[in-house]
Amino acid sequence: MSVSRHFDRIAIALSTICIVHCLAVPIVVAVLPVAAITFADDTHFHALMLWLVVPTSAVGFTLGYRVHRRWSIVAFGAVSAAALAAAAILGHAYWRESLELAVNLAASLALAAAHWMNFREVRRLHRHAA
Repeated sequence: MSVSRHFDRIAIALSTICIVHCLAVPIVVAVLPVAAITFADDTHFHALMLWLVVPTSAVGFTLGYRVHRRWSIVAFGAVSAAALAAAAILGHAYWRESLELAVNLAASLALAAAHWMNFREVRRLHRHAA
C-alpha cells in the first residue's frame, strides 16, 4: 500500500472538515447568540487548518507524483491550496464574508478533488503494476 494514499485520505478529510466548518459556523452564529461570542473570530481555525492542510497536501502530492508523474494533478492541488491560503490569510481583512465563504468552499472542494485524482491515479498504477 502506498504511503501517498494515506496522505490523500487525510487531506480529503481535512478539506471536508473545512467545508463543514465554513457551512456550519454561520448557521451556528445566526441561531445561537452565545456561539457568536465564542466563534465570531474564526481566524485561529483557518490558521490551524492551513498548518495541517498545506504540509499534508504537499507530502501527498509529492508521493503521488513519484508514482504517476502527472504535473496536472499536482498543479491543480497547488492552485487549490493557494486559493485556500489566500482566503484564510486575506479573507477576514479584505474580503466580504460571502466572498470569503465562496472561495473557501470552492478551494476546499477543488483541493479534495485534486487529492481524489491523486489517490485514484496512484491506485490505478499500483493495480496495473501488480
